[in-house]
Amino acid sequence: MYSTVERDTQFQHVLNHLQTDTGVQGVVQLGSGAAGYQDRYSDIDLMVAARPDVDPQSIKQNLTDYFLRLSPIFVKEKQFGPDIFLLIVLLENRLEFNISIAPLELLPVRSPLWNVVVDRDGQLLQHMEIEHERFVESPIRYETSDVPFEFIYASLALEKELKRNNLIYALKMLETLRELTLTAQTLKEGRKAHQFKAYHTLNRSFIEDYLQTYPNSIDPISIQRAKQSIHTLFSACLEDHPQFKLEPYMQRLLYEE
Repeated sequence: MYSTVERDTQFQHVLNHLQTDTGVQGVVQLGSGAAGYQDRYSDIDLMVAARPDVDPQSIKQNLTDYFLRLSPIFVKEKQFGPDIFLLIVLLENRLEFNISIAPLELLPVRSPLWNVVVDRDGQLLQHMEIEHERFVESPIRYETSDVPFEFIYASLALEKELKRNNLIYALKMLETLRELTLTAQTLKEGRKAHQFKAYHTLNRSFIEDYLQTYPNSIDPISIQRAKQSIHTLFSACLEDHPQFKLEPYMQRLLYEE
């Protein structure tokens, strides 16, 4: 396991390497690291801005070569559109990097937790400040699905699979109900929904109730009881919710036995 000193050292080494790449406009640190890290287990999340006349793929390949020289456990490359790339790197000491690479104009703000750590001429900071204002002023800051409908739909599927005695799929739908409830509560508390993991910081009463929604055993009766528990919690979560509400038909389905 890496130490905080090792994390800081690796972070600085990556920044130093990126600054040698003339195609890099700048670098933004994301997540808890932008505010000093949540704890010693926090990883390193970065966004790299490519200059307007530079192919982001060249920066991605440069970074890939850099990390391969460190003999990591893995370097996983993903692509989202023609000019947006993501590198997920796990070093031998279990330090994880998540680095997205994209043209400057495509870098988004999806959370208040960001900090410009490299900026060659001030354009990156200017761009991020504009995107941050859009983020703050948006009435719905995070793109989410129609959570109440998805909850009802998954609940209906769960009930059907219980009747079929298809317990594996029923458990899968039960987990979907819990995930949707977490999303609703996260947004209710004004947290970032995008890649949110700090569930232990949510309302303590909610956490206690949420942990009671797991079935005591794997059988239809226990799963049905767990479903009813998560229904109750979800309904309470949507009271005075700033983004979601239960339509009348949803309330009827939610409380039907």
